[in-house]
Amino acid sequence: MGMAQPIKLSRIVWDELQPYDGRLGLSLRTALVCVLVVAIAMSQQVPEAALSCYLAFFAARDNAGSGILIAFALIVGASVGILLGLVFLMLASDEPMLRLGLMALFTFGGMFLSQATRAGPIAATIGFVFAFVMTLNDIVPVPELLVRALSWMWVVVFFPMAFLILVNATTGPNPARLARRGIAARLDAAAGVLESRPGARATAEKLLEAGRGNLGTYVRMGELLSLMNGDKALRAGEMIGASHHLLLVVQALESPRDWASLAPQLKAMADLVRDDRLLDEKPHVALDDASSVESRALVTALAAATQPLLRSHQARPLQKTGKTGGILAADAFTNPVYTQFALKALLAVLITYVIYTAFDWFEIHTAMITCFYVALGSAGETLHKSALRIAGCLVGAAMGLASIYFLMPHMTDIGHLLLLVGAGSFVAAWVSNGSSRIQYMGWQMALAFFLCVLQGFGPALDNAVAINRVVGILIGNAVVAVIFSTLWPTSVGPAVAGGFSRALLAMRGALQPGEAPATQMIAPEIAAARRLDELSGFEIQRVRQRYQLLEHSADIAPAIAAARAPFVLLEATRSEGRKLRGAPICVIRATHGYETAVAAFLEQASSAILSADREAVKAVRQAHERAAQALQRLERLARRSWPGRTRWRRELKETMKIYRRIAAATTEMMEAAR
Repeated sequence: MGMAQPIKLSRIVWDELQPYDGRLGLSLRTALVCVLVVAIAMSQQVPEAALSCYLAFFAARDNAGSGILIAFALIVGASVGILLGLVFLMLASDEPMLRLGLMALFTFGGMFLSQATRAGPIAATIGFVFAFVMTLNDIVPVPELLVRALSWMWVVVFFPMAFLILVNATTGPNPARLARRGIAARLDAAAGVLESRPGARATAEKLLEAGRGNLGTYVRMGELLSLMNGDKALRAGEMIGASHHLLLVVQALESPRDWASLAPQLKAMADLVRDDRLLDEKPHVALDDASSVESRALVTALAAATQPLLRSHQARPLQKTGKTGGILAADAFTNPVYTQFALKALLAVLITYVIYTAFDWFEIHTAMITCFYVALGSAGETLHKSALRIAGCLVGAAMGLASIYFLMPHMTDIGHLLLLVGAGSFVAAWVSNGSSRIQYMGWQMALAFFLCVLQGFGPALDNAVAINRVVGILIGNAVVAVIFSTLWPTSVGPAVAGGFSRALLAMRGALQPGEAPATQMIAPEIAAARRLDELSGFEIQRVRQRYQLLEHSADIAPAIAAARAPFVLLEATRSEGRKLRGAPICVIRATHGYETAVAAFLEQASSAILSADREAVKAVRQAHERAAQALQRLERLARRSWPGRTRWRRELKETMKIYRRIAAATTEMMEAAR
C-alpha cells in the first residue's frame, strides 16, 4: 500500500524560486510600479502608501492586456464599492447592532458566494470591503471624517492602478507574442522528445500538465488590444490545440527516436510561429512505416498542427464542446458545504473583531483581514495558506524591521527610500510570481514589508506599528486554523478523488472521440490532484483518516498517468475514420466489444474513486474482468488463419498492441488502488 509522502518543504521552496522565462521582467515591473507609487505618495502626501503598493502585487499579471484590464476593473470596482460603502455606513452610522448585522451579512454572503459561484476571490474581496467599512465607525465615530477617509481610499486605489496601466502599456509583454511563444515551445518540446534530448521528456510533461495554460487568454488579449487581427487570432486558437495534441502524441510514443527525421520540420514550424510567418505549401511527410498505430497517430497530429500555418487555410472559430454553465454552482443551495464554509469564516471574523474591539487594539485589525484571505474550501488548503501567510509575514516583517533599525537612520532623502522599496518589492515579487504553492507567501512578504517601512510621509523609525500588524496576522491565522480544523473539517480528499475521476473519464472519452481530444485533460487533472495531495500533509490525522484514498494516492496518480499513452494513440487514429476495413464482422464486433468493456470499466472506476463504496469497488473488479475476457476473445480471433486481403490484419495487429498496453495499464491501476 502506498503511503502519502511527507512534504519536503525545502525542496518545494527551492523549486519554486527557480527562474523561468518572464519571471525577472514581471518582478522588475512590479517593483517599478511600487517605486512610482511611493514617489507620488510621499511627495503629494497620499495616505496608505503600503496598501497602494500591495494593490500593485494583487493586480500584476504576466501579460500587458490582462494587467491593463484588471487595473481598469479595480478602478471601477473601487468607485462603485466606495459609493455603496458610504451609503451603507450612513444608514447604519448611529445603530451599532445594525452595523454588526450588516457586517455579518456581508461576510457570510461574500464567503458563501466565493465557494458557490465562479466569482471566487472577487466575491470574498467585495464581502471583505463592505464588512470592514462597517467596522470603521468604531474607530472614527465622526461621519464627516469617515466620508473624507473613504474618499481618499479611491485615490489610494486609483493612482497605483494608473501606474500599472502605464507600465504595462509601455513595457508589458505583448500577449500576442506570448501566445506564439507558448505554441512554439510545444513544437520545440515535441522536437526535443523525437531527438531524445536530455530532459526533453520532463519539459514536455510539464507543458502537458499545464494544459493550454494562459495561451487562450493571450490570444483574446492580443485581439482585444489589436495586436493581432481576427484571422491571426483564429489561426492561433487552432494552433494552441493542435500543437498541444501533437506534443501529447509524441510523448506517447514508445520509441520516439524512430521518428527523429520529423524533428527538423517541427523546429521549422516553431520558428514560423515565433516569427509570425505562414507556409505557402504543405510540407511532404514520408515515413518508413506508415502502417503502425504510432505512425498514423503522429502523421495525423502533425497534419492538424501544420494546417493553420498554411497561407491558403481558412481559419474558423473553434466550436465549443459542452455547456459552460451559469455563474452559480448547480448545488449552491443544496450542498451544505458552502453554507458551512461561510459560517466558519463568519465565526472567525466575529472572534477576531471581538478581540481587537474588546481590547481597544485596532492596530491588530489585520487579524480580521486574515480571516477573509486565508479561508479556503478544505482544511489542508486553509492551513497551507495560513502557513504561507505566517512565513511571508515573518520574512517581510524581518526585512522591514531590519530596514528600520539599520537603514532608515542613515537615509537622508526620498531617493534612498525609493531604492529600499524597489529592492524589497523585487524580492517579494520574485516569490509571489511562483506557483500557488508559494505565491501567497510573496504577497504577504510585500504587505508586511510595506507596513513596516511606509508608516507615514517620512522615515519610519517606530517598530510598534509593524509588530502590531504581525501580531494581528498571527492571531487571525491561529483563529482560522482552530476553527477550520475542528468545526466541519473538510479534507482535500474529495478534490483529489475528483481529479482522478475526471482523468479516468477523459480516457473513456478517447474511446468516444468528440470535437476536442479528451486525453488533453488527463495530465492537467493528475497534476492538480497531486498538488492537492501535497496539501493533505497540512491536515490533522483525524481529517486525513476519513479518506483512505489519500493513503493510496501516491500510487494511483502515476498509474493513471502511465495509462495515458495508449489512449492518446488510439484517440489520434480515430480521426482518420478508418477501422479494420474489409475485416470479418465478428472481428469488428470483438474490437467494439473490447472498447465498450474498457469504457465501462473506466466509468465504473471514476464513480468508485469518488464514493469508495464496497459495492462500487466490487463493480469495478467485475468490469475489469469483463474487459479482460473481451480481450481474450479478440486474441483468439486474431490468431485465426483468415483468407483474402491482409491489410486489415496488419491494422488489427497494430491495434492489438495498443489494446494490450491498455490492458496492462488498467491492471496496474487496479493494483495501485488495492
